[in-house]
Amino acid sequence: MEKENKASSAEAGEEKKVIRRGVGQSRGTNRLKFDTRDAKTNGLFLAHLESVDVKTITIGEDTTGMPSFNGLEIPKIMLTFASNEEDALKRKYVTLSFNAVESNAVTIPGGDQEWKVNQVFDYFKHILNVYLLKGREFTEEEEAALSLTFEDFDEQGNYVPVEAEEVIVAWKQLFENFASIMNTGKGGNPLFKSKEGRSIAIWIKLLRYVKNNKKGWVPVSNGDLEFPRFVGEGVIELYVPNAPVGIRLDVIREDIKPRQDVAPKTPNMPGMAGGVPGFGAGVPVPDAMMTEGAMPNVDLQAAEDLPF
Repeated sequence: MEKENKASSAEAGEEKKVIRRGVGQSRGTNRLKFDTRDAKTNGLFLAHLESVDVKTITIGEDTTGMPSFNGLEIPKIMLTFASNEEDALKRKYVTLSFNAVESNAVTIPGGDQEWKVNQVFDYFKHILNVYLLKGREFTEEEEAALSLTFEDFDEQGNYVPVEAEEVIVAWKQLFENFASIMNTGKGGNPLFKSKEGRSIAIWIKLLRYVKNNKKGWVPVSNGDLEFPRFVGEGVIELYVPNAPVGIRLDVIREDIKPRQDVAPKTPNMPGMAGGVPGFGAGVPVPDAMMTEGAMPNVDLQAAEDLPF
């Protein structure tokens, strides 16, 4: 009888569901995050820029905060930084990412949210200063490549509406041009690699919390170590052995250690994750800086290898 039931089921077109083990059920490997214990005695972290990529993301129809982009694909640029362990599986990672910014009456020059555009520009200029410009000005070609192609304000500073699709195309072009400079700007090779193809060691500034005058300590992102939301006085710098470091941690207003008195929260900005914390007393950190022997795949004399 059982065989007859199985046969009749097959004749009715019922298919037996096959469950197999495979890669699809694997959890994979999660990248390790930077930890406070990875900080050096100055509260900064040694790392290198590993990749610069441009991707697209789709903004959901019910997404709040970016109404003009709802239902559309927008560009996203991601810079991935990693610590300098020789074993790649032991490296810690952190990303710096930006999305396209809406064009509206408050994001134009002088608008209350002009900072959303300036935030991206300031970060790009800071990164290019470290790896390429070294204090020089942009060439006309570079400036054109790194400018938005739409005009959303007139000579009087009034807002001029621009179609969302045009805004998206302009941001995509800017992101791709920046990525191209970073990935091919050294004679077809990445700016963040030495002539020998080794990663260039840098200092990076990561934070967990920033002290707000009204709210007290506020998470930069969700309580993890992240890049500050704004460049400020700088967040990356070339590592040069035995040389003083220009970027610094504000021990009064910035904190890199976990705080029990602050609840983590997810950032409400669709752009980059960032914040501003401080280096408090009692934080266990390594006592000495890395030496050349500790970073065999990282170029520690990279400053001399960069174009001026």
